[in-house]
Amino acid sequence: MVCSSPLKYHTKPVQSTCHYCGKKDQWYISCPEGHFVCDTCHNQETMQRIEALVFQTTSTDPFAIAKQCMDLDILPMLGCQHAYIAGGALMAALKNDGTFHLSDDDIREVFQRTGKQAHGGYCGVTGTCGIAPALGACIAILTGSKCGADKKQRLTMELVSRVIRAITELTGPSCCKAYVRTSLAVTVDFLEKNFPLNLPGKDATSCQHTAKHTHGCRQEKCPYYPE
Repeated sequence: MVCSSPLKYHTKPVQSTCHYCGKKDQWYISCPEGHFVCDTCHNQETMQRIEALVFQTTSTDPFAIAKQCMDLDILPMLGCQHAYIAGGALMAALKNDGTFHLSDDDIREVFQRTGKQAHGGYCGVTGTCGIAPALGACIAILTGSKCGADKKQRLTMELVSRVIRAITELTGPSCCKAYVRTSLAVTVDFLEKNFPLNLPGKDATSCQHTAKHTHGCRQEKCPYYPE
């Protein structure tokens, strides 16, 4: 965000001070020029645009909503904003569908929970992409799951495990945009098998972001690579 240099990813945390707000913390991502931007500052402007799209859309197609968000010119190729896109697109589509009687406050709650577990670079150092808990938060809100619940918590965990498996199959290197697409496909299929729901739309197979990939696009290994 500061100088556009390629970021460095670490196996050990690096003490850093945010270029914008001055917050000091340890992170697993750094700029070779010494710049650092914390998650809050990094996500702030992009999240405003994502929230505007999610709260204003009338679409019931989560894939179309997610694509609209991922096509934002301000959105980086990689980043935890994609976790909010996945959860926000799904919840917006479900809210507009009306089956679950959701509100914007439910979407905000998904964002709140996502922020607790989606952190930059943690997909590599913990093995959990933030998209998985984001979509898990969606299912938890739909079912009313909480710690100690029986079938509701199991259903939520089952969905999260399937999302993580789908993401794993697309890793090498990682790609947040591919993760959003495959995770939504898994989640919509899961919802339609467990609830009286039939959302319109299916994901297009052609990705328009291949040239932007920081680590190098997987190309033919990715199901969304243009033919």
